[in-house]
Amino acid sequence: MQSESSWQDNRRRLVRVARGEEAGDLLVRGARVVQPATREIFEADVLVADGRVAALGGNGMGLEAARVIEARGAFLAPGFIDGHIHIESSLLTPAGFARAVLPRGTTGVVAEPHEVVNVLGVRGLEWMLEAGASSGLRVWASAPSCVPASDFEDGGAHVTAADTARMLRVPGVLGLAEMMNYPGVLGGDADVWNILEAGRAAGGRLDGHAAGVRGRALMAYAAAGLHSDHEAATPEEARERLRAGLWLMVREGSAARNLDALLPVLLERPRRAMLVSDDVSVDELLELGHLDRLLRACVAGGLHPADAIALVTCNPAEYWGLHGSGLIAPGYHADMVLLRDLQGFEVLDTFVGGTEARPGEVTPPLDGGGVNLGADWDTARFDVPPHWPVMEVSPDQITTGRGAPGSGEARLVVADRYGRGHRAACWTSGTGMGQRGTLGLSILHDAHNAAFLGGSDEDVRAAGRALRDIGGGAVVVVDGVVQASLPLPYAGLMTDLPPQQAAARLNEVTAAARALGCTLPYPVTTLSFLGLSVIPALKLTPHGLLDVEAWRLLEK
Repeated sequence: MQSESSWQDNRRRLVRVARGEEAGDLLVRGARVVQPATREIFEADVLVADGRVAALGGNGMGLEAARVIEARGAFLAPGFIDGHIHIESSLLTPAGFARAVLPRGTTGVVAEPHEVVNVLGVRGLEWMLEAGASSGLRVWASAPSCVPASDFEDGGAHVTAADTARMLRVPGVLGLAEMMNYPGVLGGDADVWNILEAGRAAGGRLDGHAAGVRGRALMAYAAAGLHSDHEAATPEEARERLRAGLWLMVREGSAARNLDALLPVLLERPRRAMLVSDDVSVDELLELGHLDRLLRACVAGGLHPADAIALVTCNPAEYWGLHGSGLIAPGYHADMVLLRDLQGFEVLDTFVGGTEARPGEVTPPLDGGGVNLGADWDTARFDVPPHWPVMEVSPDQITTGRGAPGSGEARLVVADRYGRGHRAACWTSGTGMGQRGTLGLSILHDAHNAAFLGGSDEDVRAAGRALRDIGGGAVVVVDGVVQASLPLPYAGLMTDLPPQQAAARLNEVTAAARALGCTLPYPVTTLSFLGLSVIPALKLTPHGLLDVEAWRLLEK
């Protein structure tokens, strides 16, 4: 945090530069500035000093700076902010993630690091912010509220209300992260309410997560003090959340795609809305983009460009209390993106703090979080109770359906990866996989146990050994032989490979899975959600098949 004297010194200089008493550091001349707060696009020169905007004006103002960039009529917008994302789901460290998204105009993210916190506890959040500080990207965080996500899961850590309060005191933490355990909120669970109290006492946002919650249950959830939700999948759900006073986070990620369905609501220009990616994998980031992709879809769907840009700039900044971000205006951070146009959102340059964005080169080390499947793994069997329903998998949602027993196509095995030896299996449909060959992961939201889709017992065991040998990651095994792999040595979740190399390895895994018949567009991302115990209707944990709607494990 800046000392009072340095803050005054910097602001006093900013005032002198704004008054024309002193030259600035950078002048972006001849830009068409996008002002999402007023829905305007106007011609202006933008003067920057000490990393912040000092003044906006035309040729007659005589703005001067040590360095001048000629915009030549290009559009200058505030840098894009993702208000809710799990960096770990990209499979990249923060430095690698920055390398992928800075060229797309993203200058800041609010990371929800409950993936690494589920594996390593509080030190996972501290590492995420440390790694974010050297990434070249502005990385803020929210403090995970559900570690594990529910009592039906066991991960590598158990975060208490006291742990949550500790995380909320870490500089850069803006509030309490998504409260996924809505049954605990509605049912008055003491541990859940103590965590809510820690968030309230810290004074930041209380982020929500209420998949499928409607009517009086949603009113009760909002009445508990939650501020937002990113689980709306239909226009009716979105409007219901807005009417309940919740901020609407419209999610468009690799496993859950809600933007098309919710675009009619965005066209109504709701005051309290934003676009978020939640979970997006490295291959999609490189192929399709990040928030720039969402902006293209919004404008193509009829939203005014300034309204679309507000959804990734001033709106998330306002929600999270980032009062110096989200606009190109005097005193604000000079986080800006120069765009060729406002349809394709082609990025010409990205600035963070008035300097051309450069991704970081250093990621701090992170020990722990390998794969230990238990001493009896090499002789384990993975039988499915014959009366269990089939988990129906969707290619573009993280919710699942319920099929009749005996209608399954591929077996799913979930195994504790922290050495406790728990494991369970069920049948799935909708993945295209059969019973030959296995896709194995050490990524399974949110406890991040190991998951294996398809294959014989022998192939599942071989995939488990392969994950153990590489320290976690993704593998495809056929007849005991590894066909493709992506090592993720950072907590079994992330790699420090450059994004292009990581995407190439992930594409090899995807191609190997497709060779086994898998029809999922993003197999690794979709599989990673089949154990998340707070998302309906069926999810598999190491303790058994969970009926999320009934909130109970099925009898074996």
